[in-house]
Amino acid sequence: MQLSFKKLMLVLSVATLSACSSHQSKNESYTLEATGLNSSVFPLATPLQVSYQDEVKLLRINQLIAEPEKVDDKQRAVLLYERGLIYDRMGLTAHSRYDYTQSINLDPTLADSYNALGVHLLVGGAYDEAFDAFDSAIELSEEMQYSYLHRAIGLYLVKRYDGAQQDIEHFYSLDKSDPYRVLWRYRINFAVDPTLAKEQLKASNATSNENRFAWSIIDVMNGNTTEADFFDNILTGVKTNEDLAQRLCEAYYYLAHWHINNGNLSQGIYYLKLSISANVKDFIEYKYALLDLSNIQQALQEKSQKAQVKKEAAVK
Repeated sequence: MQLSFKKLMLVLSVATLSACSSHQSKNESYTLEATGLNSSVFPLATPLQVSYQDEVKLLRINQLIAEPEKVDDKQRAVLLYERGLIYDRMGLTAHSRYDYTQSINLDPTLADSYNALGVHLLVGGAYDEAFDAFDSAIELSEEMQYSYLHRAIGLYLVKRYDGAQQDIEHFYSLDKSDPYRVLWRYRINFAVDPTLAKEQLKASNATSNENRFAWSIIDVMNGNTTEADFFDNILTGVKTNEDLAQRLCEAYYYLAHWHINNGNLSQGIYYLKLSISANVKDFIEYKYALLDLSNIQQALQEKSQKAQVKKEAAVK
């Protein structure tokens, strides 16, 4: 059953509070009964915090950057890129974006910095600048395969579907055994041809013999296993809370879009919130979940405003 605008907005706000609550690293869970959705139980991890190792590494990088006689510009550019990655994990977006920019200024050939900066620009809605950054990364290095993915996502967001499909097909062709490429291919192609996207998903799953975690997400989407069984086995192979947090961040993100594609927007919204709750701030699933929620909320608000205008016009 589709929820009204007010109920969907309530799901967004309630999820913010409940999904961010602290849990132990064992397989604890949260029930959706309070939200009015179908009663189900989902595992949560303790949200990741800044690691001691990153703090130590940050101190060492700061010391090197502060001593210009010990490093040249190219070395300093790499250090700034590495520091940007640490800031990314800490969630310090402005700091990481500044470091990536400074890194490029010092060494305009550092493809990794262009790619990392492009993601920040994309999430910030600066699409043209993001496309320029991804173009530069691709031109500078054949290793920048994920720049094709991010550029595809950006083109998808601005509804330039032909370009998005071209990039995602190229990204997928570079490693067809990678389940994440299969998932992103499904996500982007579904906007143009849902039937084809579903067929591609089934075909990719059938031709893979790899036992990687993300293939179990595809099994759910293909109907080969249930969500209940999937979550019951989510801890298989998990050794630390960090492993669990990363796994849940990915699982909730991709299943969220699967639900949205199947017309269950409320469940999709909640899963996006659960993906964010893991606090894996340097994962692209975390970054794009924030962006997706913002876009959904904006779309719901615009829909509500149009409905209100139409209602007022009818009264007159």
